[in-house]
Amino acid sequence: MLKNLERSEVREYVKLLLECCEELISLFGDEFTGREILEDYYKSLDSYDGIVVIKFDDRIAGFVEFKIREFKRGMPIKPFLTLGFIRGLKVRMLMDFFDRKPKGDEVYVRFIGVHPKFDRYEIGGMLIDETVRMAHRYNKKKITIWLPVESDFVDVCLERGFRIRRLLESSFAEKHMGKKYYYLLEKVI
Repeated sequence: MLKNLERSEVREYVKLLLECCEELISLFGDEFTGREILEDYYKSLDSYDGIVVIKFDDRIAGFVEFKIREFKRGMPIKPFLTLGFIRGLKVRMLMDFFDRKPKGDEVYVRFIGVHPKFDRYEIGGMLIDETVRMAHRYNKKKITIWLPVESDFVDVCLERGFRIRRLLESSFAEKHMGKKYYYLLEKVI
């Protein structure tokens, strides 16, 4: 079942987010700190528009978080200050590194992941298809996503009509997030 995230599911969502996006753990230094900060952030949101989860057997099996200009959801600095001012600011800036502000006709996929016990291609495909449906609903013309080159989602996206728009080689990203090469994928709809 595909649906928007609910406040009661934030803890489970953050746990899976950190499990699927291990570069976030690298940013925070450890999973416990990352979980605490991200739970505070997600619980502070007024709306979960653009955060879609797919559930099987009452568990979150996968998720996609996307940004559309119409969804006003910024990343505050306050939760990150628990790391101290300098480190908190640094982590916040690193999270912004791949967090594009979508243009008027764009949907930007911020995070996507599938629980390791589920089929990444099947569920990942369903999540990408839902993103395309949302893009149509809001009259958007393209979808973009940054993914590590070795991500399984690269193949899922390519099979669904995305193209590689750019390859990023970043020593900065490698130092702080553990991955050096990223694709910017784009689908014109």
